[in-house]
Formats: sequence, C-alpha cells, structure tokens
Amino acid sequence: MWVDGSVTNTVFQMRSQLQAGKDQGQSHLSWLAPVRMFVIAVIAFGYTSTMPRGPETAEYFNMFGYDPSWYGIQIIFMMSGFLALRSLQRHGSAFKFLISRIGRNLPTLAVFTGIVILVLFPLFAGALPAGETRFGQHIQYLIKVLTCMNPSELTPGLLDNALYMCVIQGGIWTFRWGMVAFVATAILWLIGGLRDMRILALLTLGFTMLYAAMVVYGVHNPDAVYGKMLEYSLLGLRLGWMYLVGMCMYAFKDKLCRNLAIPFGFLSLAGVQFIFLPWTPFIEICADLGLGYLAFLAMTSRIALPTSLGRLPDLSLGLYIYNWPTAQITLLLMPTLTPYPLFAVSFPVTVLLSYITWLAVSRKINLGLSRRLTPQLA
Repeated sequence: MWVDGSVTNTVFQMRSQLQAGKDQGQSHLSWLAPVRMFVIAVIAFGYTSTMPRGPETAEYFNMFGYDPSWYGIQIIFMMSGFLALRSLQRHGSAFKFLISRIGRNLPTLAVFTGIVILVLFPLFAGALPAGETRFGQHIQYLIKVLTCMNPSELTPGLLDNALYMCVIQGGIWTFRWGMVAFVATAILWLIGGLRDMRILALLTLGFTMLYAAMVVYGVHNPDAVYGKMLEYSLLGLRLGWMYLVGMCMYAFKDKLCRNLAIPFGFLSLAGVQFIFLPWTPFIEICADLGLGYLAFLAMTSRIALPTSLGRLPDLSLGLYIYNWPTAQITLLLMPTLTPYPLFAVSFPVTVLLSYITWLAVSRKINLGLSRRLTPQLA
C-alpha cells in the first residue's frame, strides 16, 4: 500500500513528539524538592546543634567521625552534579547552563546580602574600629558575596561575641566551589569531556582516588610547604568528586540497580573500616556513596508523590542560605537556648523567610528561566 511522503513525515513527527514527551515525563523528578529540602534540614540541624556549644564540638548524630552537615553538603553537591548533566543533555548549551545556575542562585543571594547589610547590621552591629567606615565594609562584603569570590566573608562588628565569631553566612562558603564546579562543567561540555559515559566514569574515579591520596599525604605531612594550597586543593577535590558522582548517577541512571542493599552495603563497609581499621579516607568515601545512593533512589523514586508534598514550593535555596543566620540571631536574642529548642525556634523562621523570598523573587525568575531554557517540542 502506497503512503504519501508528507503523511509519513507527519507520522514520524508525531511519534517523535510523543516519545520526547514521554522521555520528559519519565525524567521529571517529582521527589527532588522534598528530598533536597530534607537534606538541607539535616544540615541546618547539624549546624544548630553546635552553636550553643562552640565550633570545637561535634554535631549531634555524628557518624563515623563526620558531622551530618558535612554529609548533607556532599549530597547537595551530588544532586547538583546530577542536575547539571541533566540540564546539559536536555538543551545542549553550556551558556544556557551557566545562565540558568546564575539566574536561580544570584537573586536569593542578593536578598540575603541586603538583609545582612540593611537589617542585621543596623540592629545588632557594634562600633567599627577607628579609620573604617560602614559603607566601605558593606561594599566589600557585597562584592565578595555576590561574586562568590569569598561568600564566607566575616562580618566584624556583627556577632563579635558569638561562639562562631562574626560568622553570619554558614554554608554559603560552598557557593564559591559551586561556581568553580559549574564553570568547569561548562568547559568540559564544550570540549566533549562529558558526552562520553566512559570518560565521565574515569574522570570520577580519578578525582576520587586523587582525593584519597591527597588526604593521606596531608595527614602524614601536616607541615608541608604548600600547606595552604594543599588545604584548598583538598576541599575542592572533596566536593568535586561527589559532584562528579552525581553526574555519573545521571549518565548511568537507567543501569543503576534500584536496591537498598547497595547503599546499606556502602554504609556497612564504612562502619567496618571505622571499627576495625586505622583511620582511612575510604570511611568518608564509602559513607558518602551510601548516603548519596539513598538520596539518588529517593529523588528518582517512581512512587507517586503525595498531593500534600506536591503542593509544597521548592524552598531549598532559601533554606540553605537562611538557616545559619536565623539560628545565630535567635541564639543572640535567647542565649540560654540549648540545641534542640534553638532548632525548634529558628528553623520555622528559616522556612518563613525562604517562602517569602521564593514568593517575592525566586518563583517568577525560575518560571521565566524554565520557559526560556527548556527545549520546546517541534
């Protein structure tokens, strides 16, 4: 039976559109926002648990010698790597990828910086040292935070008497490394380094092993000549290898086994090393892989998202930015609070601030970016 060529083309176009829609639906991560917000709540609790006790104390629920806030940050970087490769494979543009990340992060960061300068300093800051001006301090702070050159810039005069002296930013120090990761991702995509799954897997394995080797070297050579450089390199690798793990999880998502035995196997291996072996960096690596795999299974779950959770806006960025300053200011106002009451008082305020910022700033920007950057069906 003869079929007109135009009809045949139309049929193929319809099939392509249906398949694209199906693929897009399957890749929709309905559990991503709830899982990410839960992880950030864990980070916030870890931070809060040490605030009344000081920076030298371990966080509550410390596991295998590592604080829950650190595990949480590692998982956030793993999620970022997962979403980065997902974004690049959907629209194929390094430029769009960078614009998306800057557009989603910078407005909320600017709101936070404005609150610190316009609200917290006038209300809580002490006198400046002779010869310094508040305007000069604010301009310097604004530039360092918004450019991510040094988002953990201390704030002299604000919280001078806190146990975490002059620290109002908390986890925002990771934004600098996030920016480094995004720029490196864009470059690797342009030169083809992220288009081959085998190259990505080898890159991830190489970064992981390099991190482990440098940790061992740093432990045995604490007074190395390049101590500061080694410290920065270790921190970058420590976040970078988990970011690459997230990319691998997206690249191999259809081949990864969805079995809880895998993450619990990694966690058990970390526990065995922690109990029976001398210290080794693979305790942390195995624990991160176990928790990261659990997060992967949760955020890619095929279980239908409950309606109540589906109605929640994604407040992840606001929760991440506001949890530390909210707890710090709460403790400043109520210095007798212990960790659990401090979290119970401060975290709801964090949620409220995050929701207001999302409603006033982030929602429209994120919708606009999604419309412009998401590829449209032909």
